[in-house]
Amino acid sequence: MDPMDPVPWEDVIAVRGVPGEELQPFVQRHAPDFDDEVPATAVKTVYDDWKESLGENRTLDDQGAAYLIAYLLEHRGAIHLDDGDGFGGSLLDRRPSDERLRTMFHEDELTKWWIAIECGVHYALVSRWLYEADIPLLARNLGEETMAKITERSV
Repeated sequence: MDPMDPVPWEDVIAVRGVPGEELQPFVQRHAPDFDDEVPATAVKTVYDDWKESLGENRTLDDQGAAYLIAYLLEHRGAIHLDDGDGFGGSLLDRRPSDERLRTMFHEDELTKWWIAIECGVHYALVSRWLYEADIPLLARNLGEETMAKITERSV
């Protein structure tokens, strides 16, 4: 498979799951409790629960998890990020439109890392945005082991 070939989310999800989905139960558990909570404290509460509960079974790195937790909490309206919150403002506001994201990723051939740099986020959050916009990943975004499992599925 060519590194620039798109890989449907259906195949990626079957092998790796939805980006950031392992965080959802922890976000759901704590989000109702964050009416007047400082965003950093809210993110840390969810993060600590996630890290303690899953231990070595976590699939996200620490920084990626923190960005995804903040985004998911902000998306639910459980926290509100502004310039003084340590995240540099709203993560929702940093998300490019679906069309702009598609252009950046497929037409301009920017990597998830570069999109993350341009948007001031972690590349794990870019993966989530691509999923939400139904923009397929590229073969180059998936490791050999993942691609082997995807290929195995299609046989």
